[in-house]
Amino acid sequence: MVKALGFNWWLLATTLAVAGTGLLNLGSVTVTSESNLALVQGLWQALGLVLALVVALIDYRLLERLAYPLWLVNLLLLGLVLVTGRTIYGSQRWLHLGPVNFQPSEMSKLVLILCLAKYFNDEDSWPQRGYRLLDIVKPASIFYPLGSFGGLLLFWEKLPFSAVIKFVLLGACLFWAAASFLLAERSGRLRLHDHLSPIILLGTPVALIMRQPDLGTSLVLCAICASCLLFVKIRPLSLMLGGVLLVALAMAAWFFVLEDYQKKRVFSFLEPEENIKSSGYHAWQSRIAVGSGGTQGKGYRQSTQTRFRFLPEQHTDFVFSVWAEEWGFRGCMAALMLFFFWQFQMLLVAANCRERFGQLAAVGILSMVFWHVLVNIGMVIGLLPVVGITLPLWSYGGSSLLFFWMGVGVLLSIWSRRLVV
Repeated sequence: MVKALGFNWWLLATTLAVAGTGLLNLGSVTVTSESNLALVQGLWQALGLVLALVVALIDYRLLERLAYPLWLVNLLLLGLVLVTGRTIYGSQRWLHLGPVNFQPSEMSKLVLILCLAKYFNDEDSWPQRGYRLLDIVKPASIFYPLGSFGGLLLFWEKLPFSAVIKFVLLGACLFWAAASFLLAERSGRLRLHDHLSPIILLGTPVALIMRQPDLGTSLVLCAICASCLLFVKIRPLSLMLGGVLLVALAMAAWFFVLEDYQKKRVFSFLEPEENIKSSGYHAWQSRIAVGSGGTQGKGYRQSTQTRFRFLPEQHTDFVFSVWAEEWGFRGCMAALMLFFFWQFQMLLVAANCRERFGQLAAVGILSMVFWHVLVNIGMVIGLLPVVGITLPLWSYGGSSLLFFWMGVGVLLSIWSRRLVV
């Protein structure tokens, strides 16, 4: 029986404070815009608040039963994006739903968190010494040949092989799948949990998202998964081997998956002065905006980078640059403290939960917010390359905002049902 322990007003208050500050900043960002994006964002914030309260009323254990079905729905939506999705700025990431655009890749983050929480909750017990790499990868899974078959079709034109070799590889994948199924049947390992793994739950949506292409979301998904794996504990040797494998995969992605403009962003980060007028323009103008704010800032709606539109994407990826120029170093520290207290409330939810699924879900949602804040502000001030990561509840956009609010709703549900008596 679950005992309700009250509503987490502190979490809701800090979330509203972050959202309200973001609206205030967006009002300055859009002062020179023909459309009132701040008003539209305010409507999205209101809808997000309603969604969070609705989710908070639902027992979060229901989400455990829905985790894998939601994962399949998300994969279908990601596949639909590649077929009928809307292309904006060279990326095919959005589904056109009447007057709004829906971005299924934003859904992937929360769904992955729920799936990882369910996966580890379904484990009979967590090994005291930590998981081995084989436990996390499960190389005998039947989903690997099936995924390889789909991956070959997904990146068909990017692979540096002749058509004959590609068809041979497709045949090899089918043979691999048949052999894996027969071995699983003989050993009696036909349960879904015997073949699912964190790598499969992560790799399938990442492959579809990279095809859009969307490097930023893919990296955030990898960071969320890594955070959850560290929380459940990985053996040191397995952690080192996993790091080597990750480097190998990154090198393969560099040569066969990344687009030319994504590679240019990395070179722009390494040599910003050499690419000021091309791929490094966004990052350079952002650094100018942050530096010109000084200690006290120029004042609300007095940002020259914004008013004269020197800074591109100032309402989405670089919204924090406007805040830095108008409020200066003091304002930036105040904003960082606000984000810190918001995440601290999330940490308290995870620390006080006594049930495995709820604890893992809370850790995953906390990591989602943490990595978004870290990467976005890092690329704004020039410490990280520009990868197109939004600042939670600050950057303009409905899909990202709503799923952050829904994550808060899950945390509110966990808090009010955190003890079982």
